[in-house]
Amino acid sequence: MASPTVRPREDGIRVRETPVDGRPIGQVGTADILESLESPAETLRKVGLPDTWLRIRKADGTVGYVAARLMDSVDIPSSSPLMVRCLVDGLRIREQPSSGKPIATLGLDELVTSLESDSETKRKIGTLGEWLSVRESHGAVGYVAAWFMGPPQRDAPVQPVAPPEPERADSSVETDVQATAPEAPVYVRPIESGLRIREMPRDGKSVGMAHVTTVLRALEPREIALDKIGVQGEWLHVANQTGVEGYVAAWLVEETEPPIPVVRPGGVNIIGINLDHFHPLGTPTPDRFKGLGWVRFGYNVSMGRGSQDIDAAYQLYRPLTEQYARAGFKVMFCFTHQTYGEGRDEFWPWPAMTDDKWRRLTDRFSDMVNRIAAQFAGQDLVHCWQIWNEQDAPIGATASVSMSPRSYAHLLARSLQAVRAADPNAAVITGGHTGGPGPGSNYARATIEVLPQGMLPDGVACHPYGRGPRPFTRYANFGDIREELNAYLSVLPDRPLWISEWGALDKEQDHPEEIARYAAEMVDVITREYAGKIAALIWYAWAMGMHNGYGIVGRDNQPLQPLYDRFLGLRG
Repeated sequence: MASPTVRPREDGIRVRETPVDGRPIGQVGTADILESLESPAETLRKVGLPDTWLRIRKADGTVGYVAARLMDSVDIPSSSPLMVRCLVDGLRIREQPSSGKPIATLGLDELVTSLESDSETKRKIGTLGEWLSVRESHGAVGYVAAWFMGPPQRDAPVQPVAPPEPERADSSVETDVQATAPEAPVYVRPIESGLRIREMPRDGKSVGMAHVTTVLRALEPREIALDKIGVQGEWLHVANQTGVEGYVAAWLVEETEPPIPVVRPGGVNIIGINLDHFHPLGTPTPDRFKGLGWVRFGYNVSMGRGSQDIDAAYQLYRPLTEQYARAGFKVMFCFTHQTYGEGRDEFWPWPAMTDDKWRRLTDRFSDMVNRIAAQFAGQDLVHCWQIWNEQDAPIGATASVSMSPRSYAHLLARSLQAVRAADPNAAVITGGHTGGPGPGSNYARATIEVLPQGMLPDGVACHPYGRGPRPFTRYANFGDIREELNAYLSVLPDRPLWISEWGALDKEQDHPEEIARYAAEMVDVITREYAGKIAALIWYAWAMGMHNGYGIVGRDNQPLQPLYDRFLGLRG
C-alpha cells in the first residue's frame, strides 16, 4: 500500500525535529508533496486539525513534524493495510510503547494489522527500540516491540485476519476449543548474573547458571507463574533455550519479553577450514576437503584499496559461496575492518580511534553489512555472519583491529539488528575472542551485559590458539582447552560456542604427524566432553603461507601427510 501524501497550504512552513517547539530542521511550501509517516486513517483525521502535528518525510529524506492545520491531503490510499508477522511466541501487545500495560499476547507467526503507514511499518520492523502500533485479530489495539516483528511469510498469500464470528450460546464445539486454547508462556530473566538453576527447589543440586541476559521460560501455568515472580521464598519451574529444566528463586527474576530464537545450524560436521580468496591456494575445489562441514572467509570489500563497492565484492564472493554451499558446506563470512574501507576517511590510523569515531564508523559499517546480507538473503548460501575479528586483541595487533568492550557492544548491536533485518535465517555471532579464559571471556561478558535487552548474538566465538587437551605442551603452551571452553560457554550458557579459528601458529617446520596428533586429540575432547555445545570448529588454515597458520596442504599445494588424511577424517 502506498503511503499517504499531503501538501502545505502556504510557503515557509517549518519542519521541526519534534512536535510543537522542536528544533527547526527545514522548510516546505506549496510546491512540495510530503509523505505522511502515519497511517492513512490517522493522516486523514489530522489534516486541517488545530494543535495537531503530522510526522512527514520530505523528498530529500528529511523526517520531521509539521503543523497538521497547515496541510491539505493529496492522496490517502484506501487499499488493504499492511500485515506483519510475530517472530516469537508470547509477545505482549501494550497500551503504550515500552512499559505500557499488557493487553494481549501474540503467538509465533501470528499476523496482525499495522496501523502505521507502509513506509513507517517497513522502517520499524526488525529495528531495535522501535514500537509499532497494531491491531490483532480480536480487535485489541496497542503497541508491540517492532524488533520482534517481520514481514509475512514468503510465498504465502497474505489475507487480513477476519474478525471472530459472534459467539453462539449453544456452540459447545466453540466453547471446547476456547477452553483448550494454549496459554501464552511467561518469560523471565534474572535481576543479577550468576543465578543458579537447581534440580529441585531450595537446596537442589545446581544444573545450570543464568545471567541477566538469559531468558527463561516458565513451565508453570501462566497465572501461577505471574503470582510467584518477585515473591520471597517462592521457586519457579523454568527451562532455558537449550532445554535444561530446573527451579530458580522467583524473588530474583523479573518478567521479560520472549527471546529471539537461537539459530542452531545442525546436521553437519562441525569441523571446517579457513579459506582466503586473496591467497593463490586459498580457494580449493570442494572435492579436496569433502567430509568437512564448514568454510570461513573474511568479507573483504576494501580489496586493499579502501573500496566500498559492495556490488564488486558480491560478484567476487557469490560464485565461491555458491560453489561451497551447493557442495554441502556451511559458509561463514566474517565482517571486519576490511569490510568497511580499511581505515578509509577519518578512521585512520586504527590505534588512534576514539569511542566517538567508533560510533560514527558503526553507523556506516552496520548500513554496509545490512546491504551485504540482503544480497545473499533467501538463497540458502550463507549460514553464519560473524561480526568483527579478535576485537579483544592488544592495540596494534597485526591481524586484527581492537576496540573497547563498550564500543564493540554498540557495533555488535547495530550489526545484529542490520543483518537480522536482511537475513533472519542466518546465525549471527561475535568476532573470535583471542584473550583466553581470563581477559577474553571477561571482555565477552562485558560486551554482552551492555547489549540492549533482546539483542543477543547466536553465540560467542573464540580462537583458542595455544590450548589443547595436554596443557603446557608444545601446542598447548597457554594451558588446557577445557579451561577456555568453560569460560566462554559461561558467558551465554544457553547458546553454543563457535571456534572460528584454531590450529598451530608459527610451527611450519614441525612434522605433520605431530600436528595430526594434536588435532585428533582436540576433536576427541570436544566431541566426548562438549557434545552439542560447540557449533563449529574451523581450522586455520587450508594452506601453508596463509599468514602464519599450519596448512593441511603445503606451499606446493600438495597434501601434508599424514595430517591431510587424518584431518579430513575428523568428525564432530
